[in-house]
Amino acid sequence: MQTALVADDVSDILGVLNALDDEIAVLDASGHIIAANAAWEKFRVENGGNPERCSVGSNYFAVCTSACGSSSATAGIVADGLTAVLATGETFRCEYPCDSPTEKRWFDLTVNRYLRGKESFLIVQHRNVSKRHVQREEVEQGYINSNAMAALIASTSDAVISYDLDGNIITWNPSAERLYVYEKSEILGRSLETLYPEGWPKRVASYRDEIIAGRLRDFEATRIAKDGTGREVWISCAPIRNVDGEVIAISNIHRDVTEVRNAERARDLIAREVIHRAKNMLSVVSAIQRQTARTAETLQDFNRSFGARLASLAKSTDLLVNNAWTSVSLRQLVAEHLEPFTMVEADQHIQLSGPDVDLQPEAVQTIGMAIHELATNSAKYGVLQQRQGRVSISWDIDRGSGELQFQWRETGISIDGTPSRTGFGHSVLTNYAATVLDAPVSYVVDGSGIDWDIKVPASHFQAAS
Repeated sequence: MQTALVADDVSDILGVLNALDDEIAVLDASGHIIAANAAWEKFRVENGGNPERCSVGSNYFAVCTSACGSSSATAGIVADGLTAVLATGETFRCEYPCDSPTEKRWFDLTVNRYLRGKESFLIVQHRNVSKRHVQREEVEQGYINSNAMAALIASTSDAVISYDLDGNIITWNPSAERLYVYEKSEILGRSLETLYPEGWPKRVASYRDEIIAGRLRDFEATRIAKDGTGREVWISCAPIRNVDGEVIAISNIHRDVTEVRNAERARDLIAREVIHRAKNMLSVVSAIQRQTARTAETLQDFNRSFGARLASLAKSTDLLVNNAWTSVSLRQLVAEHLEPFTMVEADQHIQLSGPDVDLQPEAVQTIGMAIHELATNSAKYGVLQQRQGRVSISWDIDRGSGELQFQWRETGISIDGTPSRTGFGHSVLTNYAATVLDAPVSYVVDGSGIDWDIKVPASHFQAAS
C-alpha cells in the first residue's frame, strides 16, 4: 500500500475532514483507503453489511467492482470513474441510491484528484441528498395527484363546486354546468345562494359554519338551475385547508337525485293507491256478499248470484288493469258486460248508441255493476228472456250541465206488475250508483218495460279524443 502521505499529513487532513458533515475518504493510487473522516466511519457502520467494508486499509476499487444487488450497476460506473479521475484529473460526479436497513437514501458522489509530488491521491466525497430526492418525489407525486384530481373532477358525473368563506363560487366543473345550466364564466364569483330557491330558510354562512365545525358532512337540498328547473341534490361537503391547516374554502359535491326521488314518490303514490283500491274492492265485495245473502233463498241461489256478481266486478277490474287503471271506453264496458248474455252486434234486440266516452275507475266499476244487474234481470224477465221487444242502451253529454246521461230502456215486452220485493240488484241500480257517483238516478219498472237513467257528473268521465 502506498504511504506517501506521512502520519502528520494524514492527521492534519483528518482534522479538516472531521469538521465536515459529508462522508469523505482519501484513497491512494491503488484504491486503498488511507484516511477517512468521522462521518465516513459512522456511515460505514450504520449502513449494515460487512463492517470491514470501506474501512481504512480496504480497497475501495475492489468494493465497487464486487458490488452486487440493486446498486451494482452504479458501483461499476463509480469504479470506472475513479480510474478516469486518476488518469485525467477531471472531477467525477454521480448520484446513486444506497438504502440502509431502515430508510431509503440517495448520495451525491464527488471524486477529485489530489497530487502530492509525483503521487496521485483521490478525495472521495459522499453527500447525503436523500431529503432533496424525497422532496422531489413528493413534488412529482403531488403533481401526479393534482393532475389525477383535475381529471377526476373534469370527468365525474357529479357537480363539483367550491366557494370561499364569503360564499362566493370559486370552482365550477363541467358537470355543474350541465346540472345547473350556468356557464363557468357567468357563475364564478357569484354567491352560492344564486342556486337557492326563493325563500330557502338556510343561508350559505350557516352551512359554512357547520361544515367547518365538523357537524355537517352531507345533506339533501333543493337547488334551482338557470332555466328555473328545480333539482333535488345530495350534497357532500368538506372544508378546504391551506398548508398551515387554516380553512380557506368549502368544497361541495352535488349529486342529482331528482329522478330517484320522483320515482320514490311515484312508487309511494302507487302503493297508497293500490291499498286504497284494494280496500274499496273489499268493501264492494263485502256489500255484494251481504246483500246477496240477505235475499237468497237457498245456498245454491246465493252461490250462483254471488259468483255472477263477482265475475261482473272482475270484468270491470280487468278492463281497468288493461288500461293501466286510467279509464275505459263506455261502449267497451257495455259490450263486455252483455257478452255472457248475448252477442251484442249480432242481436237484433240490442241497440247501442252514443259518442265515444271514457269513464274513470269508480264509474267503470259502478256502471259495470249496474249493467250486469240490468242484463241479469232482462235475461230472467225481459227482452233477453222473451226474445221480443228491444233493449236500447244510449248515452250523450248534456251541453248545458256537462253531465253524461246514460239510459237503459227495455220496450215491447210484457211484465206482470212491479217486483214484489227488492234485492241487491235494486240497491245497485238506485242507492249504490247514486251514492258512489253522486248522480241522480231513475229506475222504473212497469208492465210495459224498464227504464234506468243516470246522470253522471263530468268528474267521472271525459269525451274520448
